[in-house]
Amino acid sequence: MNQLIRTAQPPSPATVVEALLLRASGPDAARPVFTALGAGGERADLVDATELLGRVRATAAALRPVASVGDRVIVPALPGADFPVGFLACLYAGLIAVPVPPLRTGARPRTSERADRLAVIRRDCGAVAVLVSTADEASAGELQDADAVLGAEAVQGTGTGTGTGTVQGAGASRFAWIPVARSPSAPGSDVPAAPSALDPAAVALLQYTSGSTSDPRGVMVAHRNLVANQVALRDRCDIDSATTVVSWLPFFHDMGLCTGVVLPLVSGAAAVTMEPATFVRDPMVWLRAIEAEEDVFAAAPDFAYELCVRRVPADERARLDLSTWRVAANGAEPVRAETLRRFADAFRSSFFRPEVFSPGYGLAECTLSVTLSRPLYEAPVRRYDRDALARGAAVPAESPGSAVELVGCGTALADVRMLVVDPETRRALPEGSVGEIWVDSPGNCLGYWGREADSAQVFAARLDGEDPETVEDPEAADRARETVYVRTGDLGCVEDGELFITGRLKDVLVVGGENYFPQDIEAVAGAAHAAFAHQRAAAWPLDEERPGVAVVVETTERDPEVLAHAVRAAGIAVARALPAPVSVFAVARNQVPRTTSGKTRRRDCAKDVRAGRLPLLAQWSSR
Repeated sequence: MNQLIRTAQPPSPATVVEALLLRASGPDAARPVFTALGAGGERADLVDATELLGRVRATAAALRPVASVGDRVIVPALPGADFPVGFLACLYAGLIAVPVPPLRTGARPRTSERADRLAVIRRDCGAVAVLVSTADEASAGELQDADAVLGAEAVQGTGTGTGTGTVQGAGASRFAWIPVARSPSAPGSDVPAAPSALDPAAVALLQYTSGSTSDPRGVMVAHRNLVANQVALRDRCDIDSATTVVSWLPFFHDMGLCTGVVLPLVSGAAAVTMEPATFVRDPMVWLRAIEAEEDVFAAAPDFAYELCVRRVPADERARLDLSTWRVAANGAEPVRAETLRRFADAFRSSFFRPEVFSPGYGLAECTLSVTLSRPLYEAPVRRYDRDALARGAAVPAESPGSAVELVGCGTALADVRMLVVDPETRRALPEGSVGEIWVDSPGNCLGYWGREADSAQVFAARLDGEDPETVEDPEAADRARETVYVRTGDLGCVEDGELFITGRLKDVLVVGGENYFPQDIEAVAGAAHAAFAHQRAAAWPLDEERPGVAVVVETTERDPEVLAHAVRAAGIAVARALPAPVSVFAVARNQVPRTTSGKTRRRDCAKDVRAGRLPLLAQWSSR
């Protein structure tokens, strides 16, 4: 790889809109900001900073007659550069953007998981408008009942306008369908930014959580949260105008939105994006896009790297040159050491280096990133004793059979304070102890939309002894008032500043008074037989009244005899790992429920098995 000369970073903007204005008025105004690729990797859309600002202003002008400052606007995952334009237009107009999955305008009315989720979101935030790509889609939205598109009956909104494309629901105010401006010279393209667009404390968006352990909740993300977090990521990874962010991640998720839209604007980088379906259909489109750039930051969940290994043949890998891939961030779901090894081995012929991997940890409540491994330094992999972890201590394993392999997710980003805390006593734990991860950072958000009780519990946590009402020293009381933490609900330990994630607090399996982590049990089951290798699994308590563990494992195998051996082998392996009765179920690929971001929904999987909704290929029980 050619030696790159890093340029000095410009002053950090206060808001995302200010970042856009600075980009459009600077020396790189004519340089592409967003390039969208089609299904075959061809260029489908391209906007430079000047055109981007013009389209943003024109779309903001179309929104203003139908929405007031602070109203919520649904921004679906639109194709090409339409999503960045629509998202930024909401912020520019002083509105609150609500990113969601793609809508299905013109589709036959039907009930679906996506429609149900969108129904929850629309009811929760009371959106007054939705952005679409074309005038034809806006017209289709007018004619189609809101239930068929958003999966919910019309709800009371707060907008007062009557702009083009409105749907009147029973008992609801009008809901506007607004097409994203396709030209920077559209009417209103010289409209100024709303004052709140330049206010760091103003709410920029509602980022709805994935719902892996509960219904989706709208995290109120301020402009300052977005900017602070992505500036910290910029500085950790040395991202500047010489860098290209290459992403297939969905824009309606925090990682796709932050790295694919916000990071390029605050860093001066360019972004090359594609539809998630393009990556899933052909991972080579993503890899070729990486190969085409000189200095690349690209992020993906663990499963994506595993998919590349499985789907890209060896002869195609040999023709790839990934030497310009400088940061391969891995997050959004548990990072597996085996995935890192398999990808590095498979793409060694493509000049990929293991130290390019940068595992990280983050969550929507902290505007994404909390930790990230230092680029070009190989992430540590530790093997801890499974029984010791169950007792809350990270102790090195003495034998392979008792080992749980954990990947280091890096150290805290700049200005981030991260603690491991006993969730019962609210006391900070020393290094090497397992507890709940608490975070104090500029990225910590304002709370959940309309959920004061939940917000106080999650976003305003205090350590034992730091209640400002009980601290006698005035200076200490002032510090206590300013220091609150986000309770992440995730469990982990810290060694030498490096974070290791062990599981979710709500998913912990309690057996014999000790805590076991479902992903460890899932890994044991998956490694027990070739039929389950590299497949998704879900583990949960077998019965609330009786001790035991159930594990569902996906498989492509269909031979009944092979499956019978596989579930038995998995059951015996799990039974050796923890002292409890075990049941193992084999199911076909893609049957384990998961969130839209790919996280396993263990509770829903348990409900499906108990209700007989999950078709079983084989099962085994030690009872």
